[in-house]
Amino acid sequence: MINMHLVLGHVVADHSFTNNYKIRKYRGARLFGHMLWSIFAILAFTFDTLLHNTRGLVVLATLVAFHIWGDYQRVKLYEKGKRREIDLLELILLSGAILANWLVSREFSSSFLSSEFVYYLMGMSIVSTGVTYLFRNFYPGPESMSDIEGISERLAFFIFLLAGKVEFAYLSLALGFLYRLLRFRRRNPVWWMSPVLGIVISYLWKFTLYR
Repeated sequence: MINMHLVLGHVVADHSFTNNYKIRKYRGARLFGHMLWSIFAILAFTFDTLLHNTRGLVVLATLVAFHIWGDYQRVKLYEKGKRREIDLLELILLSGAILANWLVSREFSSSFLSSEFVYYLMGMSIVSTGVTYLFRNFYPGPESMSDIEGISERLAFFIFLLAGKVEFAYLSLALGFLYRLLRFRRRNPVWWMSPVLGIVISYLWKFTLYR
């Protein structure tokens, strides 16, 4: 199992518990607060391993500085209306986190967070906010919306499927579809795109986690 602690810290800081679109508009104290949150989010998954040796400290400090630089650049690019450049920036930041993680991946073998648990959390992030990021930034629609309908069903499907409760997994998708059918009069292609992506990612994660 691949140790992904540092990558997960980066993802959590800017995506899992944060609306990535909204942080592009942060200024002053709010931007500083997000930067501070990012540091603690990254430390939450690495403090018990990377703070105990020089190599770990250097890699951790470098990634944190790189991450903060990215937070600043994201705001500047948004001010200039460079939407696609922001997507490229996110890819660069993720690549930097992957590289940093690779440099110290062996250190995480002794972490209090098991590799399997971290991998599970990464799957939860991808199936929920990862899919949402794709819809919000590449699917025609208002990018300022808090979320695309379907995040709850995708997350529920992921949790139930990996727990071996297949019937509950598909029931959660059915109830989510029924909810949208009763609430919204106009149908949207996202109604089927969202659950399909949720199913594909969940089964992929289950296969790679339990193989």
